[in-house]
Amino acid sequence: MIMKKRLWIAGILLVIISVAITSVTLLGDSETDKDETATLSISPQSSNKAVVVDWCAEHSVPESECTQCDPSLIDKYKAANDWCAGHALPESHCRLCNPEITFPQEELLASANAGHNGIASPEKAQNNVDLDWCAEHSVPESQCTQCNSSLIEQYKIAHDWCAPHALPESHCRLCNPEIAFPQEETIRLRLAESPENEIKVTLFFRPNADVCATNGALIQFVSSRTAERSGIAVRRALAAPYESSIDAPAEIMFDENSTSVIASAVKVLVSRWLISPGDIVAKGDPIAMLQSSEMAELQARLISTHAEFMVQQKELERDEALVSKKLVSESEYERRVALHKKAQAELTSVRGLLLSSGISDADIDDLLDKGTVTNEFVFRAPNSGLIAKRLAQVGELLEDGQALAIQTDPASLWIEAHLTEDQMKHVFLGQDLLFASDDRALNRVGAKVIWVSPYLDSHTRTGVVRAQVVENGHYLRAGEFGRVTISEALDIESVLVPKDAVQWEGCCNVVFVREAIDRFRPRKVQIADGPGSYYQITEGLLPGEEVVVEGSFLLKTELKKTSIGAGCCGIEPVG
Repeated sequence: MIMKKRLWIAGILLVIISVAITSVTLLGDSETDKDETATLSISPQSSNKAVVVDWCAEHSVPESECTQCDPSLIDKYKAANDWCAGHALPESHCRLCNPEITFPQEELLASANAGHNGIASPEKAQNNVDLDWCAEHSVPESQCTQCNSSLIEQYKIAHDWCAPHALPESHCRLCNPEIAFPQEETIRLRLAESPENEIKVTLFFRPNADVCATNGALIQFVSSRTAERSGIAVRRALAAPYESSIDAPAEIMFDENSTSVIASAVKVLVSRWLISPGDIVAKGDPIAMLQSSEMAELQARLISTHAEFMVQQKELERDEALVSKKLVSESEYERRVALHKKAQAELTSVRGLLLSSGISDADIDDLLDKGTVTNEFVFRAPNSGLIAKRLAQVGELLEDGQALAIQTDPASLWIEAHLTEDQMKHVFLGQDLLFASDDRALNRVGAKVIWVSPYLDSHTRTGVVRAQVVENGHYLRAGEFGRVTISEALDIESVLVPKDAVQWEGCCNVVFVREAIDRFRPRKVQIADGPGSYYQITEGLLPGEEVVVEGSFLLKTELKKTSIGAGCCGIEPVG
């Protein structure tokens, strides 16, 4: 009986202990779950402690708000009108629509990882390039479809896809050269602040890294037969003087020094135009029929002053004969000379007014011959040239001196080019340039720089360079748009290679130099724009060396450690 009682008590104790253990286990599981929920991203702040952050590293948003990890959150965002249907993300998360989006967790993670192994590598921290940027493809890293092909589908769904170039339209610089990302300006400013990049960094030619995988690399084919069958073609590098070239938009305009305004010296009414804009006229050709009451008065004055001059002319001739015979005193003769000069001056004045009003010497002679006065007259061209523009309308009343038309020399043209601040530094008076219009790009016309603007436009930050067209027999017309090329030959030797020979392998511009029929060595080179389909190599290559033209991209893939065949070639570090 006592034994049974003891067994019964032991059983009860066992149940109690089991319940307690179960409770502790459940509690432990609950705490573990709680920790797993909270510990969404752990960043090593030091070797002994970690920073816990609510962060989804895969999708770069807080884990507790990530709709891609937890689709059940989608309805909540849609109900709050916070949804980007084009990219299937909340508007507050969609960096494709709003690249400036940031979360507080990002700053915490960045500070926690600074100088340690984590999200920001020591190399990036050292170079201060911690942006969301893919340097190889020049797009944000988080949006790069070439590095992450899983992104392609969402761009296609959003109708943001360039099929010919296999890129999103918003990334395709071949179709849209003006594409720019916010990160590029930050990178440009950081590079500009670095003294070592002050000169060599340009928009088109990126600087080479000091140390990279290219240093000492060698590409060795298994056999010469394999190299021959790879389709690789080489060409010798050419020696040439270094030439700096500037390319800029430009416009053809009339030479302002050969352009004049046609006007009448009297108040006139335009009765009828006798020429059209674009007509070439000779001096004295009729341009328009004008009416003027002042013209009638001038014609009457002309007839009067001419008559008075003729009287004084005859009186002077008579007194000249008498004074020689001592029949007229010297004082009387001098008075007659003065009256003659006065009449002549008045006639010259009226005649000049008539000429400046638009009639010719022949018209004046005809007027004096006929003696007929009228208020309507033919306005004639004061000089030979092209009528660039008619300014007055038929029936319009113009004040004296008001312009009727603009006349210019069609053979004298200017080219005005708009250059950037950096380009302006390399242009000087007397420099030669070539202009190619947009519709005749192959026909280039020579010109010479006659003026370089001493200031920049406050809005466009560009300056004007003006050149005089010096070639005859051209087909240029004022108002044509095109581009100018200004070349400057320097006393520096450079090497020319076809553009297909140069590859950007991630951190350097390289060409592949053939050392043997089955051996090629990548060579880092400094490049600049050159004539036609050539680059100028200013450093890294000697004239006469053989560089790969066809197949250079194939060698680049091997240099980037991606396979081009099962063991057909390999990179062998030297040393």
